[in-house]
Amino acid sequence: MNKSIALSKGRNYGIDLLRIVSMLMVVILHVLGQGGILKTAETLSAQYEIAWFLEILCYCAVNCYALISGYVGVEANYKYSNIAYIWLQVVFYGAGIAFIGALISPKIYLNAVFEGITPVSHNLYWYFTAYFCVFLFIPALNKLLNALNEKQLKVLGITIFLLFSILQIVAAKEIFYTNRGYSALWLALLYMLGGIMKKTNLFKNISSKALVAIFFGSAAITWAEKFVVEKINMASGTDELKNALVSYISPTIVLCAVMLVAVFSRLNVTGILRKITIFLAPLSFGVYLIHVQKQVWRYLLKDSFEGYAQMHWAVLPFAVIGAALAIFIVCALIDYLRDRIFKLLKIKELLLKLENKFLGKVWE
Repeated sequence: MNKSIALSKGRNYGIDLLRIVSMLMVVILHVLGQGGILKTAETLSAQYEIAWFLEILCYCAVNCYALISGYVGVEANYKYSNIAYIWLQVVFYGAGIAFIGALISPKIYLNAVFEGITPVSHNLYWYFTAYFCVFLFIPALNKLLNALNEKQLKVLGITIFLLFSILQIVAAKEIFYTNRGYSALWLALLYMLGGIMKKTNLFKNISSKALVAIFFGSAAITWAEKFVVEKINMASGTDELKNALVSYISPTIVLCAVMLVAVFSRLNVTGILRKITIFLAPLSFGVYLIHVQKQVWRYLLKDSFEGYAQMHWAVLPFAVIGAALAIFIVCALIDYLRDRIFKLLKIKELLLKLENKFLGKVWE
C-alpha cells in the first residue's frame, strides 16, 4: 500500500474535507453558469476556454457528494431521523428565505413559502428531492452491498459503470432514463459505487499521484472533446455535433469523482485543517440550500458575475474562485446560526426520540 495512505480509525476526515471541497466546487459551477460567465464569454476565446476548463474540473462535484453518501453510509447506522432533520433544514431555508423575500419584494409571492414547506412535491431542490427518494431505499441497498463478496462487488461496480455511463454516452441517448444524472436512479447508482469503493478498498494498489493524474487526464479529455466539437460546429456553421462528455453520467466525469473520493479518503487531516474541517463539513449542505434557494438563485445569483467574462484570462479563474469562496463563507456562517438554533431547540434529539418511540430499530 502507498505510504501516503492515512490508516486512521474512526471518522475519515479526508472524506469530510472532500464534502467541503465538493460544495465549493458546486458554488464555482453556479458562479460560472447561473452567474452568467459561460454564456457571456465569447465562444472559443481564452476567457471562454479557461472558464469551461474550470467548469469541467468542478463538474464532478455532485457525483462526489453522492459517492460520499455511499462510502460513509454503507457501514453506518440507518436512522429515519436523519432525513427528517435534513427535511427541516430544507424547509428552514426554502420557506424562510421565501417569506423574507415576500416581505421585501413584490416580485415574490407568499405561495413561494408554501413551496418551501413542501420541498419534495414541488422539487424545490432537485438534489434533495432525488436524495430523499434514495434515502428510503438505503437499508435495502446496504443489505445488498454487505451481503456480496469482494469479487461480486467489483463486478457490480463495473456493470453500473458500463451500463449507465459508457453505454449511454456511446449510444448518445438516455437508454435507462437517468436524466443525465439529475435523478434518484443516478444518485442510487452512485451510492452503490461509493459503498463498493469502501467495501473493496478500490484502487488500494494505485498511488495517489496516479489517481490525481487520472483525475486531471479525465478532465482534460472532457475539455478537449468539447473544444473539438465546437471547432467543427463553428467551421461548418451548424450545431450538428453535440459534446457528450460534459454530463454527470459521462465516464470521464464519473472517473473524476471516483478519483477524488479515492484520494481524499487517504488524506491524514490534522492540526488546524482538521479543526476547519470539523467546523465546516456539517455546514456544507447548508451552503447549497442557501445559494440555490429559488429566490436567491433567480434574483441574486442570476447574471451577477457576467462582467467577469471580460477579465484577463489569467485573472478569471482566481476571480471566480474568490467569488465562490465568499459565497461559501457567508452561507456557512448563516448555516452556523441555523445549526445553533436547532441545537438550542434540541431538534436532532427530539427527532431521534420520536423515531425510537414509533419505529424502533427497524433495520438492525
